Amino acid sequence: MERTVEEKLIWPHSKNVSEKSILTRNRIIKSRRQTLRIFSVGSVDLDEALTRLPDLFRQKECKTIKAEKKIMVVLLPLEIGGKIKSVYVKQHNALSLGHRLASVLYPSAAMRSLSGAAALLQRGYATAPPVAAVEYRRCSVLIKSLYVSEEIAGAKTVDTFWRDELRALRGAAGYVKRRVVLRRLARLFKSLHENGIYHNDLKASNILVVDRGAVTEVVFSLIDLQGLKRCFFVSRRRKLKNLAQLNRTLGVYLTRTEKLSFLKECVDYRFLNRRSKRDLVQRILDQTNRQIVREKSRHPSAQNYRSLEVLSAEPDKKHRQLFLMLDRFLF
Repeated sequence: MERTVEEKLIWPHSKNVSEKSILTRNRIIKSRRQTLRIFSVGSVDLDEALTRLPDLFRQKECKTIKAEKKIMVVLLPLEIGGKIKSVYVKQHNALSLGHRLASVLYPSAAMRSLSGAAALLQRGYATAPPVAAVEYRRCSVLIKSLYVSEEIAGAKTVDTFWRDELRALRGAAGYVKRRVVLRRLARLFKSLHENGIYHNDLKASNILVVDRGAVTEVVFSLIDLQGLKRCFFVSRRRKLKNLAQLNRTLGVYLTRTEKLSFLKECVDYRFLNRRSKRDLVQRILDQTNRQIVREKSRHPSAQNYRSLEVLSAEPDKKHRQLFLMLDRFLF
């Protein structure tokens, strides 16, 4: 049995139903074994291709980006609007019994990603253009869900962009461009938090950069949106978590002066005294250290923690003395 309807995708927890929304086509395909539900964005008819997504993973053109028990990410070509485009497909597998039972009441990760993309686009933030969300359910219980989004041409993760391009720039031009990129990134963080948007995994690999040549034409896009939330306000704890996530991932490539310059743009330092500034820096370092320990326990083979371990293991006194010295020049 098949049924197709059109509906507007609203933020799941939004109480403002007049809020702008994006139009999606909702198609339900039922069989004896399972129910396939497809949410495709716009009027482009992709139903046939979307129903064959797991089979498309075996094509020669398909490139596997990540393969784990819970999550699989692939890059493959897909015809959209008469054009062949590269799209990312992120598959979330519901493995645990608790996750499957909760899926009866709560939206799938793919639907949360689609809603997160809609929320960002409606508020003027950039993200990978959403294509569709697909759910496989059995007796209303989620088995797996897939989120499909277009590839952003020429985009790099912010840590790769900084390491491979910005650090190689010399002279005054390189200094200016690095500071402009940090300032724009800090303002993105600040704008998200001021608008009540919280991304629970705002690390460097989830921030894409498109460099269009000019210093002021650097565009940031957010991805991995299943944990994005709309809040009345973003708490201090969540702000610190986001800052520590960036410090843990991008901070490996930044100097102390660059980190403090970023912090100056991201936080209202003019309202803080020196003691409050030192306390904020120490809180970020402590949170970074906790994230490193947690990440190492999850991925014991990871080797990209040496610089962060050195930073977080330094005595507080040494760090605070350096901060006071730099504070005279930066603030």
